[in-house]
Amino acid sequence: MEVSESLKTSLILVALSVLTAGSFAAAHNVVTPDEPVNVGMVEVETRCAGVDIGACIGIQRQTHTTYNYDNYTEIEEGTPNYYRKVESELMLRATNTCTEEMDGMEWTSEVSYENRTADEWLENENIQLLPCEKTYYRTLNATR
Repeated sequence: MEVSESLKTSLILVALSVLTAGSFAAAHNVVTPDEPVNVGMVEVETRCAGVDIGACIGIQRQTHTTYNYDNYTEIEEGTPNYYRKVESELMLRATNTCTEEMDGMEWTSEVSYENRTADEWLENENIQLLPCEKTYYRTLNATR
């Protein structure tokens, strides 16, 4: 049986397409973590859609489960989640406050959250903040 040139070309293109799709699926699987992750009120679980033989042959998919979303109330003061929220809020404000002229923790006297400055929050051993050099800030150039 003889195979025409156009059929050979088509088969090569199909094989390349399958190889490319398989490569993308493998790359996706490599960067997707295998272990379930708990992030605050959200649990992230990874599942294999295909054959799992120690390595996923198929596509790994992540599912996100949110707990207590409808009945959520404010985080209780003094809990680890409360301190993480305080740190997040303060660092967000630091990002908007830091300039190229500021060094270190200069921003802490200018930023406050819940009627306490960042300096006052730093007195609590559960609060850790970053200096300006480790935050993201940019200078806007107003000249055109």
